[in-house]
Amino acid sequence: MEPTPAPKHYIGRILLINLGVVLVLHIGRQLLTGGDEGIFILLFAMAFVNMLLFIGCLFSGRGKTSIGFLLAGLLVFMIGFGDCATHLKLGSMH
Repeated sequence: MEPTPAPKHYIGRILLINLGVVLVLHIGRQLLTGGDEGIFILLFAMAFVNMLLFIGCLFSGRGKTSIGFLLAGLLVFMIGFGDCATHLKLGSMH
């Protein structure tokens, strides 16, 4: 009898795709002039969608994949918050 293979988890791919999208958004914001506020909404929306996917994967039994979405959501949120703080010149970040 052969042992059943473990289900695949995609933590690395999830993080890589999210960081790639954040990088494209950041470069796009620098190339475009005006209307910088739209990127912040997109970054927070990405974090929200990642958190929804985390909850969905957690309840569907894909525990390791859900960890990837949790880490991606937190990472995108932290990048978005840091980008907002730098852009709005909050605190001593400028």
